[in-house]
Amino acid sequence: MNWRVILIVARKDIIDAVKNLYILFGLVLPIGMSLLLRLMFAGPDDPGTLTVVVYDPTGSRLVTELRALPQVHLLEVDSAQQLTAEVEKNAVGGLALPVNLDAAVDAGEQAEITVYLNHRRGGGGIAAFQRLVEQQVWAMTGQAMPAHIVWADVTAPPGLQAESAFRMDLFLLTMFLVMALAMTGAFVVPLLLVEEKEKHTLEFLLISPAGPAEVVAGKALTGLVYSLLIAGILIALNQGWVGDWPVTLLALLLGALFMVAVGLLMGSVCRTTMHVNTWSSIVMLVLMAPSWLIALQMPTALETALRLIPTHYLVKVLKLALTGDASLVQVWGDLALLLGSVVLAFAAVVWALRREDR
Repeated sequence: MNWRVILIVARKDIIDAVKNLYILFGLVLPIGMSLLLRLMFAGPDDPGTLTVVVYDPTGSRLVTELRALPQVHLLEVDSAQQLTAEVEKNAVGGLALPVNLDAAVDAGEQAEITVYLNHRRGGGGIAAFQRLVEQQVWAMTGQAMPAHIVWADVTAPPGLQAESAFRMDLFLLTMFLVMALAMTGAFVVPLLLVEEKEKHTLEFLLISPAGPAEVVAGKALTGLVYSLLIAGILIALNQGWVGDWPVTLLALLLGALFMVAVGLLMGSVCRTTMHVNTWSSIVMLVLMAPSWLIALQMPTALETALRLIPTHYLVKVLKLALTGDASLVQVWGDLALLLGSVVLAFAAVVWALRREDR
């Protein structure tokens, strides 16, 4: 396999993709939708001043950093009971910090921080406050999430306050990341192959130094570059670099490889752009379905069915990684299943290409 030829094919396709308005629309659609929904869900507290209540018995550096932020108005209280009352009355949220938090973080222990949310203050302020908390906690070490965050709702009845808070911003980010990978892999990549067939330029490529393997590898590299580029833009726009970002990057890489393999398989089977448009729509809907249902309590039968879709494991890992609840040890099984799906998908591509050569 000639890597110089592969890079030439990929460079040609990367340039051709942005010249084709139809393909360009598919590439930028997830970014455009992300920006639109950010505006829709933005509230008066995002990114304006956030009133935050803190109970900090031992003077953590986390509070020192919060106090220095211009967008935060900090109220310090003397007890956890006073904290919940102040949050419900005056603030978007509050933090109850454990004793000796800094020492626990420095020792590598997963201290527990309880974060109270006041859902009466609106979704925009809540989302901004949640992002702020995760960023500041993560910044205490700059590596893996150094503390376990327990979210609680002060407006809920006593005994039901502690919960795993639904993060609308992370739900949307996960959905758009999967959408970006699916659009690029299952739509753009097969279009690049089919356009060569329709314009009869594929025959010229195949009699050039670029053989079938180089052409397919070049298309795959193009899809991978665009997938990771758009995913990176989405993460930057939505501040998704917090949490267990190495796990996030690994999951996105495997997810992009799987989607690209699916696109190559579709491109080898489809003969016209119309065929790609028809089948890619169906395939993308199936691949994106797990990201839509991530926040729902599903019937057992539906959950079992979703396990048959490889992107279910991608969504599962992203959900944990973006909230800082993942580690390679914890999610290795899901990543292994995703990797197995990548191998099977590329094996199917090789089989389809050999069959087409015959």
